[in-house]
Amino acid sequence: MTDTLLVVIIILMVLLLAGGPVIFAIGTAGFAYFVIKPGMWASVGVYPHKFFTGMDDFVWLCIPLFIMAGEIMATTGMTEKLVTFAQLLVGRFRGGLAYVNVLDSMLFGGVSGSALADISALGPIVIDMMKRDGYKPEFATALTVTTALQGPIIPPSIPMIIFASLTNVSVGALFMGGVIPGIMIGLAQAIIIFFMVKKYHFPSNPIKQITFKLVVRITSEAGYALMMPVIILGGIISGFFTATEAAAIAVGYAACVGIFISKNLNLKQIFNILEKAARTSAAIYLIIGFVTIISWVFARERLPDLLTRLVNESQLEPWQLLLLVNIFFLFNGMWISDAVQLLLFAPLFTPIFAKMGVHPVHFGIIMVVNIMIGLVTPPYGMGLYLGSIVGKVPLTSIIKTGMPFIISSIVVLLIITYIPFLCLWVPSLFGLIK
Repeated sequence: MTDTLLVVIIILMVLLLAGGPVIFAIGTAGFAYFVIKPGMWASVGVYPHKFFTGMDDFVWLCIPLFIMAGEIMATTGMTEKLVTFAQLLVGRFRGGLAYVNVLDSMLFGGVSGSALADISALGPIVIDMMKRDGYKPEFATALTVTTALQGPIIPPSIPMIIFASLTNVSVGALFMGGVIPGIMIGLAQAIIIFFMVKKYHFPSNPIKQITFKLVVRITSEAGYALMMPVIILGGIISGFFTATEAAAIAVGYAACVGIFISKNLNLKQIFNILEKAARTSAAIYLIIGFVTIISWVFARERLPDLLTRLVNESQLEPWQLLLLVNIFFLFNGMWISDAVQLLLFAPLFTPIFAKMGVHPVHFGIIMVVNIMIGLVTPPYGMGLYLGSIVGKVPLTSIIKTGMPFIISSIVVLLIITYIPFLCLWVPSLFGLIK
């Protein structure tokens, strides 16, 4: 490793650990390369060029589009219909609303592809219901935050699309690969709730006076939301449209439901949705642009070759390296955002593991699950901060109460790490991988 590359990495790590804005840290580290490296100042024009070309990719359009689809669902009340549908299915069990929380995240994850969208859209509804039913605010909030990590694992998934664009892995294969791991995390959380029911005397919360007519009405109302992932995944798997086109179709579908069926989506709300999507997407796009510069610096300084050589010289078995990389990602998740981890490390590690016989789809699922857990781990998990705002409870109480659910997710991560079949069976079933 050259002295220049070492200094750039140190600047990046110090700024991130110091709690500086992620965009500032990455942008400064990338610019420092042109200042420190002898003879590179004359090529400083590469900096803005790489910044803009990094963002100039058709696949990145899916980010604001999926965000818009989730916002339309929340605005038009489709999320509330999903909550009612989940309550119809599991509300009658003791601890029913806790199970509803888990199931809602699984259902909503099939639409927005974002954990933070899950917390902001479903959080206010489910947390309020749970508090009114006698659950402690910190438990309701912690459960909402930790169940939200299923969102980007169950397809569609914005992180999986980012991973696919960086590594040339099939988006459809990654989407299908996340089905079983996402369900496993939901089941693990449900098991934790099952053992908490008696200890904490959770109540049941069934829908009163269930009739056949009511069941049909609730199912049909939720059906519009439930059809969205079917349309998205069906089109991508069949090759009828790309992931970006699927995101656009999701927006159009949600908008049509809001305007013509629910009839509660107006022009003012549309402008508010566009503003929210633009603000969220702008932050992600800036990270993408600056990380593209850092990735170019890494490639120019031959960091991928260095990592490959170190792995070969270490003579580690694949299972040992997978354990180390899991620890690495989980540690980084405590202070680096999900998008930054993907953009920095997916292009570096994927080829190394592919040469060791680890399928890129399997590694992609492992990485996405890792960074989703990072959203709910202290001290800088963004999901924790958003949950604290939505639930109006202290951050420390969320961390303490949510720890059993975080641990259960880590256990699932280890299981899927060492049983590739769980990530590869569904994609192979659909002929997406060989």
